Amino acid sequence: MNVTRRLKVVEPLLCGIVIGLIPVTLAGLFYKAYIQYKRGNQLGI
Repeated sequence: MNVTRRLKVVEPLLCGIVIGLIPVTLAGLFYKAYIQYKRGNQLGI
């Protein structure tokens, strides 16, 4: 009985962590892409 109660607490917590990480990850990827675009092609490849 204690296990089901613990899962009811942990599942929303993990769901919130995952939902919170998605925008942070996307923002980081777009930021790095923007910095790379702004810097330009310095390698000349």
